Amino acid sequence: MKEKLTKHDEKRLSQTLAEVAQQGGMDLLQAKGFLAHLHCHPRTLDPAGWSSAIAGVEPEKEYWPFEAKVMEQLFTLFNQLHDEVHQKQRLMPKEMAEHLTALNERSVPQPLRHWLAGFMTGFVFLKEPWQELLSDEQFEEVESCASLLGYVATLGSEEEHALAWREGADPEPQQLIEAVNEALAYMHGWSQIQLDDEGELAPVQSAH
Repeated sequence: MKEKLTKHDEKRLSQTLAEVAQQGGMDLLQAKGFLAHLHCHPRTLDPAGWSSAIAGVEPEKEYWPFEAKVMEQLFTLFNQLHDEVHQKQRLMPKEMAEHLTALNERSVPQPLRHWLAGFMTGFVFLKEPWQELLSDEQFEEVESCASLLGYVATLGSEEEHALAWREGADPEPQQLIEAVNEALAYMHGWSQIQLDDEGELAPVQSAH
């Protein structure tokens, strides 16, 4: 399997997921944010589950939600993002992080909005596994971080609170950027956690 998607493969996958998104699934940027969240969880996850979530369908044990070529591209993307998180120590892709500066202009570029929305979807997908693994306090931290990122995604919408923010309402852009970076750093910390032989969480310190 390839270690990284070629530009051609990423373009093909983007086209496939764009069609899927019209039917309730995720586009490529949402899928990237979704998988980034999945890489924060210390336990290994069933590919049938996460690939079906991307497709927007219920998982089936006997079938993949996509044809073999697309599944191969998704596995490559999954592994590519794993390397980003674990080797490059980066939860949000570099090109996506650069979009954060647009918040200073009270703007949420669509790529950033979709990535953040995908990350929040990852939390919803993993809500029960997180609850099973974490203490109540730790779960509240994870939920708070994911909710913040989801909230920032909504600031690019036409909802009343988003329109008010773009007109100058709180929160201040720099405070928002700092909060996003803090949330990403906290979530990245979970990607580095090792489980014991029983698959349980070793004691960890809260980042706050």
